[in-house]
This record gives sequence, structure tokens and C-alpha cells, in this order.
Amino acid sequence: MNSEEGGQVQLPELLFGMNWEDPESDWRALKIQPGETALTVTSGACNTLTLLLHNPQQVHAIDINPCQSHLLELKVAAIRRLDYEGLHSFLGLAPSEDRLRVFELLRRHLSSPAQAYWRSNSAAIRFGVVQQGRYERFLRNFRRVLRLVHGRRRIEGFFECTSLLQQREYFDRFWNTAAWRVLFRLAFNKYVLAKRGLSGNYFQFDDGASSFAESFFNRTERALQEIPIASNYFLAQYMLGRYLNRDASPDYLKKENLPLIRERLDRIQIITADAKTWLAQRSSDSIDAFSLSNICELMNSLATARTFEQVARTARPGARVCFRNLMVSREVPEALRATIRLQERTSRQLIAQDRSFVYSRVQAYVIVK
Repeated sequence: MNSEEGGQVQLPELLFGMNWEDPESDWRALKIQPGETALTVTSGACNTLTLLLHNPQQVHAIDINPCQSHLLELKVAAIRRLDYEGLHSFLGLAPSEDRLRVFELLRRHLSSPAQAYWRSNSAAIRFGVVQQGRYERFLRNFRRVLRLVHGRRRIEGFFECTSLLQQREYFDRFWNTAAWRVLFRLAFNKYVLAKRGLSGNYFQFDDGASSFAESFFNRTERALQEIPIASNYFLAQYMLGRYLNRDASPDYLKKENLPLIRERLDRIQIITADAKTWLAQRSSDSIDAFSLSNICELMNSLATARTFEQVARTARPGARVCFRNLMVSREVPEALRATIRLQERTSRQLIAQDRSFVYSRVQAYVIVK
């Protein structure tokens, strides 16, 4: 991982077309109340939009990567001006022959930088933006190999399980083959992942695993056996490349939620910046909830400490924080742990129930001042 000025990795392309953090974990950790102010990492924009359902007064959506900001801007424009079916078709969740034509209707409602970005990336529009991030393209290749290993019918059969007992039996009888285990070593070794931009100190583990392939295999094995698969839209995307049905999809995409989401879109402030730098410009005691994903894995230890210093300063007393680790172990600095207090029981529940399953830690904190 190449450090840039300020100890922050720079990200020059669209990495995510959708969120890969479970919004239910954020909700359990943050418990946002009506009228509160939240800070969230934009990433694939799904969870930013879903936060609106909890009726915050304002959502600061921040990402150091301008491409993710452009994605959120495009999704906002699409939600504001398309109907339910049109939204699904435009985003790439249903077939469409005219996404470029729809984009021309939406384009005038985007900022100049967002217009320029999407006009220069028309292929992403044509094929549906939710599947066009670097991570989603990587998963598309993974699914091709998965179909060779297990076949389409066996993959789809897993999603017909109606209980955890059935899932465990299916995993043992049909899924946990030698070819399945080899697939992880091939697809998730450090040489393959380095080609996707992950290298250097990104390959460290605190879960007893010796490699990301082993670590990710262990997490996937747990998810396939311990988390109900029928409602796990993350697993559906990983294995099928689609949502199982429209009920098993992010809440912002559900028909009954669309009017409320649309009504509250103006509460989102889109920010392209390094989080610690932007927070340093904010007044003290001004934010009630922080959804930080795993952004500190893109920072060195000093930058991580500075980020949490600004979280502590800008948080109101009693504010809540949700923070994740994927591969690199990052924690609240020891000097701040009396202020940013880990909620151990809640954190254990979060990681046990987290549908996204790829994160090694999902932790909840409360600010004590």
C-alpha cells in the first residue's frame, strides 16, 4: 500500500458500485435518532441513502475518492427523477436497453465534475453502475470460476435452504469440496489481490489466519452456515451476481421506502475529502453518529490516530461510532479509549450477525465526555 501525503492512500477510480457493509450493523451500533447529524463514508452510496430512513437532520457523506462521490450524486439524481422500475433498470438491477438515454436526462442535474466523469465512463452507465466498480468486476470473474467449481444449479440450490440446519447440511454434503477450498487459494492470494491494488501492509491478520485466502475462507464458511442465506443479499451478490428478489435487497431500493428517501435527499451533503482533514474544520460537539467503515486501513498509524482525535473532538457527548477492520488491524488509540469507549457486548453481537461477513471486526463505540 503506497502512502501519500498525510498518510492516506489515494484512490483514482470507482472501487465500489454498491456498499459491502451491512447497514443493519450500522443501525445497531449507531441507533440514529430523528434530528441527529451523521457522518458516513460514501463508498457505494447504498448505506448513505438508507440512513435517510432513520430521519437524521443531516448526513455528511464523505469519501476521499471523487468517483464514489460522483456515484452518490448519480444515484441521488436517479432516485429523485425516476420511478421505481426505472430506477432499478438504470442502476443495472433489471434489464434495460436505454441507460445512456436516461443518463442524458439525468446529466443536467449533476455537478460539472460528475457530468465529466460519467461522460468519460459511459460503459459503466451502459452496463449498470452498481456492477461496475473494481470490486464488482473482480467478483464477476470470481463467479465465473465458482460456476465451474459448483455449477449453476448447486449454487442456486444453496439459496433454497430455509433453515440454518439445512444450510449446514448443504454445506457439508455438497459445498465444502476440495475444489471449493482451492478456489479461495487461487482467487484470494496476495498476488491476485495486489493486481487489484492491495499490497504491502494490507496483508496482516489478527484472526489467526496466515493469509487473506484463509481468513476470507473462514469468514465465508461461517456465513454459509450461521447466517440465514435467504435474506442475505450480500451472499446473493457474491455468488449469483444479483439480489435474490426485491424484498432481499438494500432498504433504499424497496418500493415502499422510495417516497421517503426521495423526500429527504436534500439532507445529504456530498463531500470529497480526507475525513480527518474535513473533521478538523468542523466545530466541536457537532456530530451524533459516525459510520467509518474501514477507512483507517487506507491510512498509516499516525493518520489513524489523528482521525480518531478529530472524531472525539467533533462528537457530541453520547455520540456513537461504528468502525470496521477488513484485513489490517486498526484500533482507537489507547490514549483515546476513555473517551471513545468500546461497547464489547454490542460489538460481539455485530460481528456474529453481520451479513456482509467479510470484515474481521465490526465494532461499536460511544463517546464519553
